[in-house]
Amino acid sequence: MNFLRHPLLRPLLAGAALAVCAAAPAVAADSDAQSIWHGAGPVTPVDAAREPVYGQPASDFSVIVWLDPECPYCKELGRTPEKVVDASGGRVNLAVRLLPLPMHGRPALIAAATARCIGQQTSAPAYYRFLDRYMELTRTNGAGLPEKPGITVEALAKAAGVADLAALDGCVHAPGTVEALGQEFNAANVAGVTGTPAIVVRDNRTGRVAMTEGAIPLEEFNRAIRTLGARGAD
Repeated sequence: MNFLRHPLLRPLLAGAALAVCAAAPAVAADSDAQSIWHGAGPVTPVDAAREPVYGQPASDFSVIVWLDPECPYCKELGRTPEKVVDASGGRVNLAVRLLPLPMHGRPALIAAATARCIGQQTSAPAYYRFLDRYMELTRTNGAGLPEKPGITVEALAKAAGVADLAALDGCVHAPGTVEALGQEFNAANVAGVTGTPAIVVRDNRTGRVAMTEGAIPLEEFNRAIRTLGARGAD
């Protein structure tokens, strides 16, 4: 199986980039006027029936992250969103949505397509295991995984829990996979994403959202959750 031969991914490679990797904004003081969080356009709510969800399928709050597997700031963000969920006692869940930027070429697209197919064919935990390990190992900026024995996309997929690599390869090559990535690209545009990682915190009880960009610390997630929760339905 050769994950480097993906003619169906060429349309996304040739597309115009909507965004760039976004460094973390300066961490702000407590006042709303200085907050790093801002509004967003329409953001599709997290739905475990259509995307891999980390945490409880239904939670008071959702963290949504648009991630490019080759973005260095996404690598720096790491597992911070998962740690927010782990510490929330079920109040917060997470959806990582894939946004491979054309500037990062084929490695970003291959990693994103593979992760998407793992989520479809295996499980949400396998999806996050693959992405976490890929982000840990990637050299970023389109350089892909290190050229070392045993460190390949296929090997990471197998370690994440994929049993049928041939079926995974078929999914990665399928027209629907690149179409789905393109749809997420469009959804990110509608939401107002301008860089990766782009992060939204959504209060699922009211529909209020707050957005920011970059490799922010854990406390900033909690700040947004507290702020949205305090505003309630006013």
